[in-house]
Amino acid sequence: MKWGPRLVIGTALALCVAAKNVVHYWDLTYAQANPDGLFERRVIGVNGVWPPPTIHATLNDTLTIEVRNSLDDAVTIHAHGLLNNNTSYMDGAFMITQCGIPPGANFTYVYELTGCSTQWIHAHKDLMYVDGLRAPLIVHNPNEPHKYDKDVVVTLEDWYHQESPELIDQYFSWKNPGGAEPVPNSAFVRVDGEEGPWKVETNTTYRLRLVNMSALSTFHFAIEGHSLKVIEVDGVDTEAYEVTNVQLSAAQRVSVLVTTLNTTLNNYVYHADMDTDMFDTVPDGLVYNLTGTIEYASGAP
Repeated sequence: MKWGPRLVIGTALALCVAAKNVVHYWDLTYAQANPDGLFERRVIGVNGVWPPPTIHATLNDTLTIEVRNSLDDAVTIHAHGLLNNNTSYMDGAFMITQCGIPPGANFTYVYELTGCSTQWIHAHKDLMYVDGLRAPLIVHNPNEPHKYDKDVVVTLEDWYHQESPELIDQYFSWKNPGGAEPVPNSAFVRVDGEEGPWKVETNTTYRLRLVNMSALSTFHFAIEGHSLKVIEVDGVDTEAYEVTNVQLSAAQRVSVLVTTLNTTLNNYVYHADMDTDMFDTVPDGLVYNLTGTIEYASGAP
């Protein structure tokens, strides 16, 4: 094929038409939540709801997030993994690239999505994202090179019963001369924003976008009876390669392909194990080996 002027111009126009402005309105508010079923506490939500919604957009879109700060403290938002070339003032690093958004004020973030990737978006002042202001950010590729049938977002999250100012005070206290990081009280896994069984179809290839939105914990993720094929690491496509488990440190993202079996005789278990070697102590009662069900059929063993 020869790329003549008309073809080049036509292609450019097609890209311009395909690109769109994806707009979200985020009123940052407090809410009550009990995600681990052990302790209800105040969290930071969006528009009165927690957890904040996953953001989906497509390559070449413009993502606009209009933020209103209805909290009692200043806040910034960071889109983790986006490059922000020539727009560092949109990066959200508190008092480095941006002043905080004062309580009662508004700020509009604008991101030009020039790459396809699995990312996440979160508060970037102190430890505010530990209080729940964090969500996946998915930039889809209209010409996806990897072949799969369904796209699923899986978040791995450690969780604290104390609010972040208490954790900061604890960490910097003179009573903590060794600088031991506060250990999470629990952790949980969400599949497309939901806890509980992950219902699958037979003989189907799923893309699992694993996002570790934790404060501290590294997770090891695996599925019994199934192999994982890595296709993306930290927002960068890779040559596909097969593994039995995936390790994700805090803030890391990995996409894997999983092809389900051609039978509904059994259900299977996925594992998301916290790496306790990172903890100075392992509290009694901490459930660090998380499991969930891959449900092929209701009632199957």
